[in-house]
Amino acid sequence: MTRTAFHHGFRTGLKALLVALMAVLLTVMVAQVIMRYGLNSSLLWSEELCRYLLIWTSFLAMIFAYERGEIAALSILANALPRIPALVLAILGCMLSAALCVTLAWYGYIYADLAGSQPIPALSFILEDLFGADAPQAPRVFWVYFALPVGMTLLALRIIADIAVYARAWVAGHSLHAPAGDPGGPNP
Repeated sequence: MTRTAFHHGFRTGLKALLVALMAVLLTVMVAQVIMRYGLNSSLLWSEELCRYLLIWTSFLAMIFAYERGEIAALSILANALPRIPALVLAILGCMLSAALCVTLAWYGYIYADLAGSQPIPALSFILEDLFGADAPQAPRVFWVYFALPVGMTLLALRIIADIAVYARAWVAGHSLHAPAGDPGGPNP
């Protein structure tokens, strides 16, 4: 697929965000190990923060896993079919995948809204320690659960972009493995 300026900027921004999340995750883990084993103390909030960062990193990085073909796929039939049936099967598979992602995003949001009303426990402890009785309200757990709808929506949009590439390949007479002049192409 030819890269548009928007697509390139989005990928660059997402990579930078993922690198930042992983850097914070690694820093907090190293600080926790030093505090626990070096200073015989512990950071109460570190495990919880690392868990939340890992959740967000996993759901945001799904797009790159999809683009590299690291998400499970059955391509035996598509590889054995002639050009047009292979493209039809790829488009149908992408449509079903996008529908599943949208469904997961929708119900993930509903779950986040229903179950995410309580404040994040570790952040509540930190704010109470820093500000005492006048501590501001900690963000809700909703923002942790919100990683699923965000990740699934972004993945659905990426899959929809592949549907457009496959449709252009069909019209232009290209095959499934080199649609619209792009040697890499989308994931079959």
